[in-house]
Amino acid sequence: MTPRRTRIAEGVYRDRWGVAATVKVGRIQRERRFPAEESLDRIKSWQIQTRAELDGEKDDEAPKTPTRGTFADDLPRYLKQIAGRVSYKSDRSHLMAWIPLIGTTKRSAIKAAHVRVAIATWQTAKKSARTIRHRVRVLRELYQTLDGAHVKSPTKGVKLPRPDDPHPTPVPLALIRKVAKSLKAGKRHAKGYGDDSDLCYARFLVRATTGQRPSQIMRAVPADVDLKRKVWFVRAGKRGHAIPLPLNAEMLRAWKTFAQAKAWGKFDTRSFSKTIRRHGWPTGTRPYALRHTFAIDLLRGGADLGDVQGLLGHRQIDTTRRFYAPILLSRLKRASAKRDLKL
Repeated sequence: MTPRRTRIAEGVYRDRWGVAATVKVGRIQRERRFPAEESLDRIKSWQIQTRAELDGEKDDEAPKTPTRGTFADDLPRYLKQIAGRVSYKSDRSHLMAWIPLIGTTKRSAIKAAHVRVAIATWQTAKKSARTIRHRVRVLRELYQTLDGAHVKSPTKGVKLPRPDDPHPTPVPLALIRKVAKSLKAGKRHAKGYGDDSDLCYARFLVRATTGQRPSQIMRAVPADVDLKRKVWFVRAGKRGHAIPLPLNAEMLRAWKTFAQAKAWGKFDTRSFSKTIRRHGWPTGTRPYALRHTFAIDLLRGGADLGDVQGLLGHRQIDTTRRFYAPILLSRLKRASAKRDLKL
């Protein structure tokens, strides 16, 4: 007598011995049993992974340019789920770079080999290691979001290009002043761009004077910035530490401008970058250089690596040392050169 089964989801059945899950692709069918307490999400992840494997076995039977279930077909569904992200525009741009390479491929049939070919193509086109790593990251996140965290994405096991060694380069203070002056004047692009220059000006001042990350500025709320006590309680970012940042006179003016402009909350860093470039920021230099400039100015002014680690919120001093030790070393060399015992 066949044991009685109760259907609890598509291809998932419960009986007195536990749970059975089935997957059928064409004439091929697989079944796997799970304990009664197994989560439905994990069972569905197994179904998705198994369906991808079975699709791979019957690739020869698949149409050359499938539509339903292709990467290009599934992409809008994923973009809709991440539309509220601060990094949405950037992530969307990285995802769109996959379309010419795997857009017409069934997503379940995309393998590590496709990812390796894409990486080689981008390296040939002289794309930076940083850009390539971001593109692989967003592809992995797409699979995890649509299929579940337990599904093996095609990015697993793929060797990524090594990121360039950190080489923080400060920008001239005259350049920072020039961009701030242009933003304050509210100059507009000839085509009408730059309507957000007031907000951008306020955010630019806080970034330039405090050296904190955009994500930390976005997380700030009015209660975090105590203008009377002259301290900003900076919330943790990038797995670092939360820090109380003492505010000097210039930082205080920046935060007052920020509060008056009501610049609180999330903002798009790509739009920020485009706006300050319209106001004189050089193409090819990331706005993140404002943070590097802040740290290097501290070191040149006499701060040590421990001071910089604290003000930047780095969890490990090794991170600070990797970026800024050469600056400290050059300062020590100058100090050593001045020492003359006249023996």
